[in-house]
Amino acid sequence: MIVEPKVRGFICTTAHPKGCAANVDEQIAYVAAQPDLSKIKNILIIGSSTGYGLAPRIVAATACHAATIGVMFERPAAGKRTASAGWYNTVAFEEYAAKEKIYAKSINGDAFSDEIKQQTIDLIKHDMPDCIDLVIYSLASPRRTDPKTGETYQSTLKTTSSTYHEKTVDVITGAISEVSIEPANAEEIANTIKVMGGEDWALWIDAMLDAGLHAENAQTIAY
Repeated sequence: MIVEPKVRGFICTTAHPKGCAANVDEQIAYVAAQPDLSKIKNILIIGSSTGYGLAPRIVAATACHAATIGVMFERPAAGKRTASAGWYNTVAFEEYAAKEKIYAKSINGDAFSDEIKQQTIDLIKHDMPDCIDLVIYSLASPRRTDPKTGETYQSTLKTTSSTYHEKTVDVITGAISEVSIEPANAEEIANTIKVMGGEDWALWIDAMLDAGLHAENAQTIAY
């Protein structure tokens, strides 16, 4: 199948598996050229398939030779529709980890849900008797359903004060135009805090602590 780019706004909605693999390989090669690190053994990365989540997973495996569990929410290929870039990134990373005999498993699902949290905890209990040294929280999501209330919140990428003015580019034609984005209102701000304000991060850490899955002096960071 020939994969052609399909763009919505400034976002490409198609991904090429070989392009994603090349991106992962390039990052692995860079990290491999740096000094090794060896202070951590087991890492949980919540939001592990692209960007700021994928990068520390590659560093952990390549520079630390650490075991990683990654939680992601990605779309596999279906018919003529390609998989998401994060799906292909994860496949490429896991192929690398398997070749190097480094533990790497991924859980695909809604990280905001109690179900995925429990599935992750069960996997850690089964596969990582030494528990988790580091939890990295790197979710980037437009919406979140609160597992306690069932209410869904939509996040917004806006300023909170003045109108934002900037140039944008059409990635297909190269045309440059001006855009203006009005500041978020009180409801949009509150909803964005519910999605990305740290509440779910705290739920993950509480679940880990309740299950006793944190190693001594374990650390956590959110991007």
